[in-house]
Amino acid sequence: MSRDYEVMTHSLVDTEARRTVPNARRRGFAPRKSGEVGLPSGVPTTAAPGRSSVLLIGGSPRLHDEVARVAAAAAVDLIRVDSVPAAAAALAGATAVLVASEYAAQATVLGRRLVAVGLSASVEFDPSLTGSARLWREASSAGIDRVAALPEGAEWLAGYLGRLQDPAALGPVVGVVGGCGGAGASTLAVLLASWAARRDVRTLLVDGDEWGGGLELALAEDPVEGLRWADLSGARGDLNPAQLAAALPVYAGFSLLSWGAAARESESPPASALGARDSAAGPLDQGREVLVAARRGYELTVVDLGRTSQALTSLGQFCDHLVLVVPAKIRPAVASMQFRLQLPLVPLSLVVRGPVREGLDAELIGQALNIPFLGTFPWRRGLATAIETGRLTERGGDRKVGQLCDALMARLGGGP
Repeated sequence: MSRDYEVMTHSLVDTEARRTVPNARRRGFAPRKSGEVGLPSGVPTTAAPGRSSVLLIGGSPRLHDEVARVAAAAAVDLIRVDSVPAAAAALAGATAVLVASEYAAQATVLGRRLVAVGLSASVEFDPSLTGSARLWREASSAGIDRVAALPEGAEWLAGYLGRLQDPAALGPVVGVVGGCGGAGASTLAVLLASWAARRDVRTLLVDGDEWGGGLELALAEDPVEGLRWADLSGARGDLNPAQLAAALPVYAGFSLLSWGAAARESESPPASALGARDSAAGPLDQGREVLVAARRGYELTVVDLGRTSQALTSLGQFCDHLVLVVPAKIRPAVASMQFRLQLPLVPLSLVVRGPVREGLDAELIGQALNIPFLGTFPWRRGLATAIETGRLTERGGDRKVGQLCDALMARLGGGP
């Protein structure tokens, strides 16, 4: 395993300072505009469009670095200004206002609830006091009741920023499952992720089918370096969304958490790179933690659930919506009636995989199964070849697939 990969996956599981890391974008799917405005020093002065922001007033470069680490873990943009007057112009849209202790008294004129931040080891103002004691004293004299002495207070500050986030801003999780074997659920899951990525939606595709051979085989001829399920085996603790996103391989614009074409035993990172481990736990035991991190780090997560009871328990029950894919044939439809009883109690929609032969009606299949009908998934000529040759994502621009994806997003309450 390369040194770069070790660094990339280091601290992926953090049970201390990165407990709550919310997604910074709203729950929607409009294309993201590019670019961040920054000072010559590289400090951003505006938040990226659609992202939440935290305003920091003043502070030394070392304090800025500490706050920046917390902001990155919380998936929010950090805007730094050097004075209170400059802060007044940047208040709009700021989720929270952090102020260095030397500006605490002045910043109260902004009319916002403030958090005083400082370095716990700092003694530059009063050598007789520790940094924490000085910070509390100055905050109290300014009437500020929230204080974060860093780095010790990083966990509290991350949690505080997390609680300010709108739950509606968390990215939805959609599970795709076949009503029978060979229904085309994996293909639809890939095309959903590909469609979303083409729309500039930050997307994660999760391969929940341990016995499916690895979704990456349908995405590219050669695997891309990055984290796999095996690397999470036995890990305990919450997953850091930013670290997770950095560690995952990217195909056609979306991230992928897959089982891989092989066990990757020689490339799995050591336990110390992922955090504490439990030898009795398997990869899917981290299903809940993966999806919690995915909600906060991505605008859309698509899960190819597979049909095992473990995947439905570890992943399916944590989805916001399930899509059941059923071929337009009598026997698969009947089999799906039994299988749906095994599904978690999560909102469910039906997609009928074409072609729909004469004498069958896709909507009537939905009525027979008592599942809301979402649409028909057209099985185009060449799809099977695209799957076998690792070129499935090239079919993500299909117009009919796009219409189906639009309908799903509308049902989720998003949409362009």
